[in-house]
Amino acid sequence: MLKIPPSEFKILYEEYNSLVRSVIYQIAGPKYLNDLVQEAFIKIWKGLPGFNEHSKMSSWIYRIATNIAIDSRRAATRRHEEFGYDFGQIRDPRAGADKELENRQLVQQGLESLSDDHRVVLVLAYIHERPLSEIAENLGLSEGTVKSRLHYAKTAFAEYLKSKGAVA
Repeated sequence: MLKIPPSEFKILYEEYNSLVRSVIYQIAGPKYLNDLVQEAFIKIWKGLPGFNEHSKMSSWIYRIATNIAIDSRRAATRRHEEFGYDFGQIRDPRAGADKELENRQLVQQGLESLSDDHRVVLVLAYIHERPLSEIAENLGLSEGTVKSRLHYAKTAFAEYLKSKGAVA
């Protein structure tokens, strides 16, 4: 059982904020990023008393951030199905000239084109460079399932980029 005072939680927040923000952004996108990051840290704070000190803190935090991002994607999918359109997809037409911005948007759209299962594995493996064994443990999957999902995710992502003319 782990208990830390609020002053030490601030240190934990500062250490893991960029990791949590990055995981959530890559899986759920930018729409509710700040709200989801806040939700993740509230869940971390509330979960600290039950945290097993023999576990790895970063793995536990990854799992919380990943689950919150996946839940957000599922909720967005339900909203899209209910209204026939996700109003969060409206883009600012002034933001298209910069090539780096275009590339980032293309990557984000490519990630959004993947299923939740495939996106999570791809983001954790390639963007956050987590080992397959850790991804499997965090998601409660076998390593073989993670490898399979990663293979299909890479294939689908490459096909998406090819369809947009980004790769030959």
